[in-house]
Amino acid sequence: MNSLHFRNFFLSWYYSNKRDLPWRNNPAPYNVWISEVIFQQTRINQGMQYYLRFIEQFPELKTLATASEDEVLKMWQGLGYYSRARNLHETSKKIFFGLNGVFPSCYNELKKLKGIGEYTAAAIASIAFNETVPAIDGNVYRVLSRIFSIDKPIDSSDGKKYFKNLASKLIDPDNPGDFNQALMEFGALQCIPQNPDCLACPLKIECTAFRNNTVSLFPVKNNTQKIRNRYFNYLVITYNNLIAFNKRTGNDIWKNLYDFPMIETSQYFLPEKFLKTDELTNFFKGSKVNITNISDEITHQLSHQKIHARFYHITSDIIYSFQHPFITVSKNEILKLPVPKIIEKHLVLFNLIK
Repeated sequence: MNSLHFRNFFLSWYYSNKRDLPWRNNPAPYNVWISEVIFQQTRINQGMQYYLRFIEQFPELKTLATASEDEVLKMWQGLGYYSRARNLHETSKKIFFGLNGVFPSCYNELKKLKGIGEYTAAAIASIAFNETVPAIDGNVYRVLSRIFSIDKPIDSSDGKKYFKNLASKLIDPDNPGDFNQALMEFGALQCIPQNPDCLACPLKIECTAFRNNTVSLFPVKNNTQKIRNRYFNYLVITYNNLIAFNKRTGNDIWKNLYDFPMIETSQYFLPEKFLKTDELTNFFKGSKVNITNISDEITHQLSHQKIHARFYHITSDIIYSFQHPFITVSKNEILKLPVPKIIEKHLVLFNLIK
């Protein structure tokens, strides 16, 4: 399939099949940027409510740049990958205060901004500024690898270079933004990861993977990263109708979000054994506590970590003598705190928030 036929097919298919998405109606760089960051790790049907909520709260660069980090993280709550929200906030301040509110208009300048990598920079540059640069996400890797039966691993430097060179040759110079979106949309709607309906695909004749009955083999990836198991023992401490919370700092998951005071252990403990550990005894420094409830173990899967969590509900007459620093908040104040999904679910389950 020559480049001209390839471009014409995908643009024609896109104009006939594209979804009506809000940032396509208004492809301003800010809107495109927010959409690309949100939907890098989230399917559109799952993340649309978050996009609309985020844009409603921060409709323009100024509102995002002048918001507090807690406000931004709270609006991001539930999407995961919270470093993306922190980078969004930091970069919005960089553009608004450091670049006089003017969004960089080219790929090379966009890449200099924190949190904007090659793909996001290419998407913004092509969609918002019509720059001829290919935007290659997981959908594009899958579509190209199947059509051309490319066996180079997409998570290798050699593979990434190969796909970028190929996409650069195929991209439509007159409509780069629409072309990039066409490939992504085709991968999202037609050439899906599992069990695609290849018999109904309008490109099946040109698709070498379909002809060779090897669709399921593409795209090729190197070995995936091993999953790390972690064991979180949460202490849900109440004191005079206040609840203790901890702000997570340091370079770890959920940075700058709030969770309960927690003791992480290197292995799984049954509750009766955990209650006798030195870590728990040292945490309370001999203060009298009353354990009112112990939850079942809850697992929470992240990209490369599996969290095994248990919640110990504790009441105490003394709170400020405990070893670890934390804050105490009322039920109303909890609603303002950005918390990880696993904490939000527990708060709802125990009627601490609605």
